[in-house]
Amino acid sequence: MTVSDIAGPRIRLRGPVRFKWRWREGTGLALLLAAAILVLSILPVGRLLLTALEGGAGAFWSVLNTGDVRQATLNTLVIAFGSGAVAMGIGLVFSLALAVTNMRGRGAMAFIMVLSLMIAPQISALAFKTLAGPASPLLKLIGLAPAPGTPNPMLGEFGIILVMGLHHAPLVAITLAAGLSSLPRPLIEAALLDGASPWQVVRRIIMPLLGPFLLSAAILVFVAGTGNFGIPALLGLPVGYLTLPTLLYQKLASFGPSTINDAAAISVLIAAIAGTGVVAAGWLLARRQSRLEADFPLEPFWKLGRARLPIEIGVWCFIAVAILLPLASLVATSLVPAYGVRLSLESLTLAQYWEVLLRQDLTVRAFENSMLFAGAAALSLACLALGFAYLLDRAGAKLKAASLALIELPYAAPGIVLAIACILLFIKPLPVIGISIYATPWIILFAYHARFLAIALKPVLAAMATLDSAVEEAAICDGARLGQRLRYIIMPMVLPAVLAGALMVFLLAFNELTVSALLWSAGNETLGVALLSLEDAGLGSEAAAVAVAASVLVCLLMLILQLLARRLPENALPWQALGGRRLRSERAGILRSREGNGAVASG
Repeated sequence: MTVSDIAGPRIRLRGPVRFKWRWREGTGLALLLAAAILVLSILPVGRLLLTALEGGAGAFWSVLNTGDVRQATLNTLVIAFGSGAVAMGIGLVFSLALAVTNMRGRGAMAFIMVLSLMIAPQISALAFKTLAGPASPLLKLIGLAPAPGTPNPMLGEFGIILVMGLHHAPLVAITLAAGLSSLPRPLIEAALLDGASPWQVVRRIIMPLLGPFLLSAAILVFVAGTGNFGIPALLGLPVGYLTLPTLLYQKLASFGPSTINDAAAISVLIAAIAGTGVVAAGWLLARRQSRLEADFPLEPFWKLGRARLPIEIGVWCFIAVAILLPLASLVATSLVPAYGVRLSLESLTLAQYWEVLLRQDLTVRAFENSMLFAGAAALSLACLALGFAYLLDRAGAKLKAASLALIELPYAAPGIVLAIACILLFIKPLPVIGISIYATPWIILFAYHARFLAIALKPVLAAMATLDSAVEEAAICDGARLGQRLRYIIMPMVLPAVLAGALMVFLLAFNELTVSALLWSAGNETLGVALLSLEDAGLGSEAAAVAVAASVLVCLLMLILQLLARRLPENALPWQALGGRRLRSERAGILRSREGNGAVASG
């Protein structure tokens, strides 16, 4: 079969193929991208700003100058800085250990670390809540449960900082892994050949070069802490500890749309705090990455010798305590008849799973809705990502950068800010057609498309950049039109990246709470909303069963992504940068190192 068999009739080309394609056939795709950016990014953010400022600066300030907003702002900053410090410490040590030492099992360590990030924050909060309290089935099983009536230490400021710090530590590790991968290996090898110890290399060479990445990671976890809703909702609301996102949720839940102008003002405050950090982090990373380009990237050089086994045991113990033990507590809580019952062979039951997966209308409907909403968003965004990545790959540098910045805006903004923007945009009937999608499933789907388009686009863009243009140019010369080239030539080559982006979107949307907490309506509850409702109603065992079922699905989808990893571009999956794909080049790096001038083996 030739290209002409696929393409059908030839088309006559005018001018150079490389430079004329936009005007000849790319106009429709460019207009679609412009419309998507306008509808999904510019209109929601613009409507939010107009509403927040429509009463003037005085009215805007009067909302922000109230006592509850000031206290919530202070709490938000304390949580963001505190959890950021915890995340920075853990993420830095973890990323360095995986990048520079010859520990075994780094791929598994990285996978579990990122799994803790992909599991919804409200599930992490529920896991620690069930682990630490006097009613903990797991602590009762081993006889370490606190006395009845003892306050749960996870409720309040300390618990929020600890859980959020652990949850965001993989974000730090992923950011630093990008910096570590850009460090030139010859510089490290030269220092080692000159007699420097591995510790001196880390302290005097790697850490100074990582400075901008450290600052960028600190800003990113600060932004994530500012906009996090799930953890403060489960660990703060029960004791009246409010952050800006939970204050916003509480106001709308108590007073409804009548407080929408106040909610818009608070949303702008949250967006301003988070947006400043996002811009600063992006500038730092772009500036640093333009200066560090390593043809021979860093590989493990620190041979641990006899200390390797104790260090590996220590790392696995930390992973067990910080990640696996809370998840085990969730499982134990889901296997008892009611929260607080001691787990034993007599009390062991699967009734909660039967209840939430098959019998209870709320949870069954929530599972169905989350599967439907996440699946629909993943499928449609995968289709859009293919066309948009093709267009952006051929766009000029400035146009591409501006487009990507606008596409990433709804994802960079806290989810609760995007939810308020969607409410403001759709609370009144749409112009011309006179239809409102407020309080319907469509508003949730719209928000998912706005929030996760950047996630679907990233791996496809990376794959598109690796393609050889010669095949497509031959198809153009043989008369293949744009749709035919995308379908028969481009899509088969980037299909693994398209599937990876779609699965990542599904992963994030399936357990999502921050957006849907304000956008759901009766009959359209999502899984995150159902879990929060069960916990508020005191049905801890049922909530734990929902959380365990959702976590199992997330783990299975991540394993499917891992199976696709060999066919994806470098670092298309977040755990590849930490330990997944680098490990496959490790043995080759050892051989190169041993063969070259006595350089230190990477182990």
